Amino acid sequence: MGIGSIKQNIINNIQNNLDIKSIRKILKFISNPLIFSLYGLTFKSVSDKYLNKYSLSYMKEVYCGNYPVAYGSLFVPYELLNSLNLKLVLPEVMGGFTAGLGVTGKTLANATNNWYSADLCTFHRSASGAANMDLFPKPDFIVCSNLACDAACKSFEDMAKKFKIEDRFYLIDIPYEDDDAAVGYLAGQLKNIFYDISEKLKIKPDINDLKKSLANSNKLRGHLIEVNKIREELLDYPQYYNGLSYILPLFGLAGTSRAAKLFRIMEKELKAKLRKQHPSRKMKKLLWMHLKPYYRNDIFSILEENGCRVVCEEITDVFWKEPDIGKPFESLALKMLSNPLRGSGQNRINTILSMTERYEIDAAVLFSHWGCRQSNGLARILKDTLADKKIPLLVLDGDCVDKNNCPSGQLKTRIEGFVEIINSL
Repeated sequence: MGIGSIKQNIINNIQNNLDIKSIRKILKFISNPLIFSLYGLTFKSVSDKYLNKYSLSYMKEVYCGNYPVAYGSLFVPYELLNSLNLKLVLPEVMGGFTAGLGVTGKTLANATNNWYSADLCTFHRSASGAANMDLFPKPDFIVCSNLACDAACKSFEDMAKKFKIEDRFYLIDIPYEDDDAAVGYLAGQLKNIFYDISEKLKIKPDINDLKKSLANSNKLRGHLIEVNKIREELLDYPQYYNGLSYILPLFGLAGTSRAAKLFRIMEKELKAKLRKQHPSRKMKKLLWMHLKPYYRNDIFSILEENGCRVVCEEITDVFWKEPDIGKPFESLALKMLSNPLRGSGQNRINTILSMTERYEIDAAVLFSHWGCRQSNGLARILKDTLADKKIPLLVLDGDCVDKNNCPSGQLKTRIEGFVEIINSL
């Protein structure tokens, strides 16, 4: 039996035995050193192989039942949660996993049966359906912020009610402004959460652990800055490399030494590729906005076959300053307030314009994910702003999770038409 057959058998097993006990068995099976060594042969990129090995090991810990578990939305300060030795589940990221495993038909159907509106983001609908089906380990805490996504607040509150942990549900209110008062207000919330979770875990709160977590996060930041500098010139990437595949370590595992190591490996790998890149190598350079479809698709291969390469993503941009480790709560507050998706839409526009200059972008793609109002609402303004800079923008309607909302033929036609426009410039 070939490696591809083994991978497909694992996916089929998950699809046919969709319950938490089966997930635990499969994680244990894949984590076997011999099995993973065979599985690892399918990865062409060193950093991609480490990402998968690390992710599998981490998910095995999450599901084993020996650690306290916290659910968190994408833009919460995971340095804080990781310093408390919580095992983290990011339901939005897990929603992407359901797409990759081909089980969204079941999770979305469950959400529909529980009165989740069809116009709600499918990341949250699929994650909510999976939580209702008890496919995730039961949480001890749930932490959510109101940054970028309003749907997250209600979805996570519903999960807290389902698991009867309303007193362990924390909603972080991120101010619209970013002045000193906002920093103090937000830092106070983070401090309260840190001490309250410590008390409920019956552990002594240790600021030094939080400082160590911030130090690890700063190492990650440094490596990511170097990765992005390399990508300003790099066109010849490892096979299947995609910056949008690293959402879990970039956000949910921030503050861990393994996440910092992953981006150190990535920096080394991409630097080696840049050294070997032929000077005559030419491709059109694209900027990608929002996220990507997490089920099998041909979007990026179509672009590359037509001489276009995604060289940067807005979500992998380093938007925050180096933290002051001596002031952990204020530093985390500043990081959250620096996010370009917070506050005025002009913050996001300014970030996009800065990236187009740094990477010398030829064109941009905004993947207009179904139900994501915060991202899609700015599409027209972004398109007009980039047009003023002679940079065409493709607003690509689709769905990151539900392939039924993303007809492949229609996508291919639109991408090929866009490529013709780019190559004619």
